[in-house]
Amino acid sequence: MSPSSPSSASVTSLRAPDRTPLLFTVNMGLEDVVVEEFRARAEAAGLEVTKTDDAPFGLQSYALVEVRAGPDAALEVARQMRSVHHVLAPLYTFPLSADGEAALQAIHDTVHALDVPAMETADTFRASSVRQGTHDFTSVDVQKWAGGALDARYDAAVDLEDYDVEVRVDVRDDRCLVSTQHTREALSRRQLDGYQPRAALKANVAYALLRLAHLDAPPDVLLDPFCGSGTILLEAADLWPDTQCYGNDWNEEAVVGSRKNVELAGLTDRIAIREGDVWHLAETFDDVTADLIVTNPPFGVRMASSMDFYPFYRRVLAQMAAVLRPGGLVVMLVLRQGPFNAVLGETDRFVSRHVRAIEIGGLYPYVFVLERH
Repeated sequence: MSPSSPSSASVTSLRAPDRTPLLFTVNMGLEDVVVEEFRARAEAAGLEVTKTDDAPFGLQSYALVEVRAGPDAALEVARQMRSVHHVLAPLYTFPLSADGEAALQAIHDTVHALDVPAMETADTFRASSVRQGTHDFTSVDVQKWAGGALDARYDAAVDLEDYDVEVRVDVRDDRCLVSTQHTREALSRRQLDGYQPRAALKANVAYALLRLAHLDAPPDVLLDPFCGSGTILLEAADLWPDTQCYGNDWNEEAVVGSRKNVELAGLTDRIAIREGDVWHLAETFDDVTADLIVTNPPFGVRMASSMDFYPFYRRVLAQMAAVLRPGGLVVMLVLRQGPFNAVLGETDRFVSRHVRAIEIGGLYPYVFVLERH
């Protein structure tokens, strides 16, 4: 190893002889949702969860779980997860004390010295990396240096497309995490058929919003006033088979597209999409009383610079209150917390039950959970 490389004593092995640790990648701010979902699925499958951590190694956007079971049984549960992107087998973590090429050399030397069991029987592999923080190198640099180390140690050829093993070497600030990845396609990309606008909410975030309602029982009626491609509605129909779901959008293309998605999913009997302006939501749904509203208002960066959010939030909340039963909940993504809090402070129709920030595509909206008086 070079002088800047971590010593073997500073490398922490994450493998366990009688347990299976798993690492999930997730949107920042939803790590605890992942832990709760896995625990519920594992217990339903009869697996004992021995450890959970929604900030493993001090890192965000990861969730760690450990079960007293073999890899096959653990992975069978893991691949059912709805709130995650990828499933990883964590192997090692080590600190980085240098930057620039010295850090890349340290990554190369350390990875070259590590045992990666899956590589021993692989004919082909690829190295990948997700880098977070401020560094004088890129994730592509990490991939090249880590891939070179694996190529030098193991009798396996690099193949970026048709690979047997994917080794991830992720860098977050001054720490490196080495894992093997079990999912080729992200589990969050499960709703890619049919109509998919560029700004569509990822399926894993939609699922997490539903879970953040923390309901004791499934709702009878769920409404999404800004349904877009219908992602939230499709996730709700999967999570709660007996719930009647309604969607609304002012955009004719979105209404046609979301109806197509519902039809492709075979859920036309449980999901109904209506076309209407949210300004008149109470009129569009005068025959519906919702138990739960879950929604993502479609206002991105370009619109945010010129939009006055205060009257928007005031009108939207008033319309939601008109179609929601007393005691019903709203789970809503909010781009601007200031004007939203101002509106909440002036209304007696809702009380805030929970607030958290999450990361979505480089934006950091807040999730508000509101209860209607």
